[in-house]
Amino acid sequence: MIDWDSFQVARFWPLALALITAALLFALWIYSRKSVFPDIRLVTATRPAKGWIDRLPVTAGAALLLLLTLAIMEASVVRVETIDRRARDFLILVDTSRSMRHDTKVRRGDFDLNFERRVGAFATAVDDPNTIPHIARYELARESLLSFLSDRRAEDRVGLIYFNDDAHSVSALTSNIAFIVDQLASMDDYVNWGTDIATAMDSGLSLLDRFPDENKRTVILLTDAETRYTQELQQQLARLANANLSFYLLWITTDGNDDSNEDVASFVNLAQSIGSVVTIQDLDSENLQNALLDVSRMEGYGYQEVRRQFVDLSQPILQVTRILLVVWLTLMATIFHPSINRETYEERNS
Repeated sequence: MIDWDSFQVARFWPLALALITAALLFALWIYSRKSVFPDIRLVTATRPAKGWIDRLPVTAGAALLLLLTLAIMEASVVRVETIDRRARDFLILVDTSRSMRHDTKVRRGDFDLNFERRVGAFATAVDDPNTIPHIARYELARESLLSFLSDRRAEDRVGLIYFNDDAHSVSALTSNIAFIVDQLASMDDYVNWGTDIATAMDSGLSLLDRFPDENKRTVILLTDAETRYTQELQQQLARLANANLSFYLLWITTDGNDDSNEDVASFVNLAQSIGSVVTIQDLDSENLQNALLDVSRMEGYGYQEVRRQFVDLSQPILQVTRILLVVWLTLMATIFHPSINRETYEERNS
């Protein structure tokens, strides 16, 4: 749809020149003798019944000059296009600190895992996973993310960042979900050390800045929040709010008293002020997966995007002008030639 209220021109001097020229020609028409324009009778003395036909050369010539003036003025308008969007971008930040190795209540023999564990309980040495009776937090997180990824549409894009003492961007935004799944298999290599959420947020938002798109965007932070609240983290969360992104904190609580740690409570309260916080107590094989499912439901796909684009009218106007010029010259050289029309005029008045 064209917004004609947005019509504008790049330069005004062609219009001024056209108006001055038109004024001079009009003055000559009024004040000069008719002998100066011997063929002016073709315009002024035609019969009303056929007047519009006899005046066609003058009308077409005026339109030709008007179009040429608009082309030189570089006229433009804004085209407004409404698009139904059916895709989203998801950036997932996964806590891979040492605390994510904590056991859950889910017994290993009661759950079919898609990924084999490759790290021990709290040592760098790899233990036989069959000797570890319970599934760790990071394992359930990985299995839940696999289910979340399987529900994505072909047009969706997903980015994945692991973080501990540092942030590890293992995948930029991509529609290749199979690649993201491959990165989940390598999560064990990152499960160690501390928790730096501020660095993870900074890396994630910088990644989104490097991959701009028109899709609506959602940031999912999955962590057990065993971290000290810092000024840097506050700055990153404020940056996230200013970016107009949907934000979800999936918080795996460390104990039954959610506010037992003042730093954690401050972090969660700030997260609630800019997004949604899903508290996951007693992590099991369903509650984290259901939390991710709720995120998918809340971040619906039925939304519209309004795009505005400047349309340069000078080129199409110039093309029309060229065609009209050829037609006008052809008519003036044939059936509207003055010699032919002079004879017709004399026959009418004889």
